[in-house]
Amino acid sequence: MGKSILYISTLLLALSACVTPKIYNTLIAEHESAKSALISAEKKELSLNGKLEESEGTIVALRAQIADLRNDSLQNGKSLTILQSKYNQLSDAYDLLTSKNSSYMANKAKETKKLLKQLEQAQLALFDKEDELNKLSNSLSLKEEELEVRSTRVTELEDIINKKDSMVTALKQSISKALIGLEGDGLTVIQKNGKVYISLEEDLLFASGKYEVNSGGVAALNKLAAALASQKNLDILVEGHTDSIPLSGSGLIKDNWDLSVMRATNVVKVLLKNPSMDPLQLTAAGRAEFIPLATNKTTEGRSKNRRIEMILSPNLDDLFKLLEK
Repeated sequence: MGKSILYISTLLLALSACVTPKIYNTLIAEHESAKSALISAEKKELSLNGKLEESEGTIVALRAQIADLRNDSLQNGKSLTILQSKYNQLSDAYDLLTSKNSSYMANKAKETKKLLKQLEQAQLALFDKEDELNKLSNSLSLKEEELEVRSTRVTELEDIINKKDSMVTALKQSISKALIGLEGDGLTVIQKNGKVYISLEEDLLFASGKYEVNSGGVAALNKLAAALASQKNLDILVEGHTDSIPLSGSGLIKDNWDLSVMRATNVVKVLLKNPSMDPLQLTAAGRAEFIPLATNKTTEGRSKNRRIEMILSPNLDDLFKLLEK
């Protein structure tokens, strides 16, 4: 650039010797203009050079960044490959877990269904048990009511039995008192099984083999009738008993059955001579030799077996009526 200016200046000095001032001035002006343009161009060139250097620095920086980015990309690619592998593993594991979970859920669903069915059956069984319990409860209530009724009946029965026992005890005492002097002399009075048993030996009432009551027996039976006449709640069973020796009679009395029945009947007839005696209370029966008190192999035993027994039983109509309810 400096050599061009020097050349132009030399050329202008050479031309100044042979040109007019006007041309000279024009050339000078053009020279100045070219000089200014040259300076401006040099400035632009400097500026461009600076920018070029700046751009080259930027390119270098960009190339470094590109290299870094390529390196990062390579690293990211490796990381991506690793992550992809891990993702695939996780995906496989997820699929496996999903499959197992589906199988588990299916099994659980079956188990739940089974449990629900069992629960339903248990509930039905429980309802049945509740119904059965209600029935048992109602039955228990009925049983309790029935038991209460029975308890009341038992109490009433006990009262009646106690009353009868008291009456029997009082009756024995009354009969024993009425027959003072006769007990131990062919007559005994005992109380057992809620009844009074009066036993009169043959010698007290009858002659041997006879059925008519003798005078001593009539007197004893009259005392007994007087004691029994006021007892309207008694059933009186008069039984005739004999020993085992058979009779060989040909008249009215043919055997021990006949004798026992006739003796019992005659005793009843004597008792009924007391107008206060109720015939409906009396029953005559013959037992012959079949209910002995002692052995029939001895004289003493046969004597004990020949007897009249009077069994006095409280009238249990009230008791039977209560039992029939």
